[in-house]
Amino acid sequence: MTAKEYMKEAKTLLKRIERKRREAEDIRIRESTPSASAFSDMPKTVTHNPHQKSDNILRAIELDHEADIAFDELAKLKRTFQESLQKIDNPDERDLMYKHYIEFKNWNDVFREMGYSKSAGYRAHQQALSKL
Repeated sequence: MTAKEYMKEAKTLLKRIERKRREAEDIRIRESTPSASAFSDMPKTVTHNPHQKSDNILRAIELDHEADIAFDELAKLKRTFQESLQKIDNPDERDLMYKHYIEFKNWNDVFREMGYSKSAGYRAHQQALSKL
């Protein structure tokens, strides 16, 4: 797996985890917030699904479970990529790759942390990629 393929798959998994966690949280907030009672002389409509609240809570639990599965996939993917990073003998190049591909930091932050200019950082990245 190339670094580009790894990043594409990792970002897809991160987005999936974030989306599922956000959906589950939205459901929990919606179900835990009391609804405003409306005073009206009009007859109330009968709820089509009397178990709607429990169904929604179950859906939130399912979404959390799906996010956990995606998180496990991401962890496995990261472990695999970390193993391939061990092929890089230069510790600075390995750290550069780790910060970007495992910690998901953007290049500007990585270069600033490591004291690289952009051109030197990208050169180190190319050298590290050639060793993978």
